[in-house]
Amino acid sequence: MVLFLQIVSKFSDHVGSAVFLNHIVISRTLNKHCSVFTSEIFAIYTALRAIRLLSEKKWIIYTYSQSSIEAILNTSRQSHPLVLSTVKLYFKLQDRNFDILFCWFPGHVGITGNDEADDAAKVANSNVETFVPFQDIDQVLKQTILIKWQHTWDLELNNKLHSIQPSIAGFKPNNLNRRMSVKLARLRLGHTYFTHKHLLNADPAPNCSSCSTIISVGHILSECPKYRVLRRKYFGKSYPDLRDILGEPYNTNAFSFVHDITFMHSI
Repeated sequence: MVLFLQIVSKFSDHVGSAVFLNHIVISRTLNKHCSVFTSEIFAIYTALRAIRLLSEKKWIIYTYSQSSIEAILNTSRQSHPLVLSTVKLYFKLQDRNFDILFCWFPGHVGITGNDEADDAAKVANSNVETFVPFQDIDQVLKQTILIKWQHTWDLELNNKLHSIQPSIAGFKPNNLNRRMSVKLARLRLGHTYFTHKHLLNADPAPNCSSCSTIISVGHILSECPKYRVLRRKYFGKSYPDLRDILGEPYNTNAFSFVHDITFMHSI
């Protein structure tokens, strides 16, 4: 006796799971927050539950979910709860003299029953399985938090760092030593000794000697006409965007420019 198993990907409104058995399709609809893996292992669990009610003892379960088979083979106490339930049921069936084999096959290879199960899994069922494993809940919460965090960060239009890094993904590690990494971080934040030392003494903010503008990292690196020739030398533009200099990845000529204008020790 052979059981053909088919699992489909996640849709926007549901996650479908279906099993094909002797021209009969058993389909289930999972909560939309369930992962594809949860749907895949749930289909195997559904197959075993169907097998336990039948008199035939020898079965082959075909699945294109390699990750599910690997999870079953490498079960631990920290495994997905459905994996644990599947393994537990499998051993119970073995105790009842069931002989069950799992066989992986590449998806959509034209096996009989594959298309039927595929179509069934794509259709949302009115009876939705209510459970959501904690692993999937964890991913949903993380994604929700990241979306809200990004939304909050998008509103920080006057933040110096936002103009350089509009994404909460942050910056990748660089190959600079600690001293230079600190200097790069200060430039990105717009907080350097030269531009902020006046705060320590409660003095007025310093003005640029060339254009009487309040001095800032952005003014020095991308705006002040005094350095437009050097900027063209190092950045190819007289007035480059600050993100092109300090963004991800940062322009490696940034420190050469800073050194040439004798600003390095004032960072």
